Amino acid sequence: MSRPEKVRRRTARQAALGHKAVVSLTVALAVTALVAGLWREAADPRFAVGLVAVRGCGHTAVADVVGAAAIPVGSNAWLIDRGAAARRVEALPWVHSARLHVSWPNRVTIEVSEREPVALVALGEPPQAATKPAYALIDDTQRVLTLDADPATSTALPVLVVMPPPAPVPPGATIDRAEVGQALETYRRLVAMGLRISDVAIAPSTGISATADRNVRVLFGEDEDLAKKAELFQAIVAKISTPSRVAYIDVRSIRAPTVLYR
Repeated sequence: MSRPEKVRRRTARQAALGHKAVVSLTVALAVTALVAGLWREAADPRFAVGLVAVRGCGHTAVADVVGAAAIPVGSNAWLIDRGAAARRVEALPWVHSARLHVSWPNRVTIEVSEREPVALVALGEPPQAATKPAYALIDDTQRVLTLDADPATSTALPVLVVMPPPAPVPPGATIDRAEVGQALETYRRLVAMGLRISDVAIAPSTGISATADRNVRVLFGEDEDLAKKAELFQAIVAKISTPSRVAYIDVRSIRAPTVLYR
């Protein structure tokens, strides 16, 4: 390689290195300016959280939602961790989902969607039975929404009784018992068959039982042939003149149903 060629290549490499250095310096200056700008924006008092509005609450107190969101006073509305705040709100017993929205310049709105109650679950007796509720109001996932000592306050919902009964759990926790889910599913099946059901029980000794049409107790036993058993019960109860005298109707055996009077 000739000397002039070597000089040209060395000059080209030096020029390339110089260009890279200029680019790197430009990027560094841009990043520094951006960081400085963000710092100024973060400290801008116009963006300090001024008003937190809550929408969608029915059973949950607005103050509880604001408290659970735990948005620091004076923090920049645009820099708060919305996901973390939403998760804290969703830990409240009745809250199914929560979303945070920010509008100019510093207004934070929390949109809440609440859970739907589906049943009351009879709980086991706690040590202080006289002062503790005996029923848990649950949603479709068996999450406890609240504790209620009087099922008469929720007459539109069925009461689920399983043996042994679940231990009391605090609102927001889940009753982890498969029998509760089975009782709820049985209730829905019986209602779909045309029965009017106020409670469903599942116990080792009797299997499935319920208080159904005309406030009569019916023993179904296993869920096998449940539709036929429900139809048989309806045919029998329709012929009873004084339902209040019936202790229960036993259709556990389709071939040999019985009626026990008081």
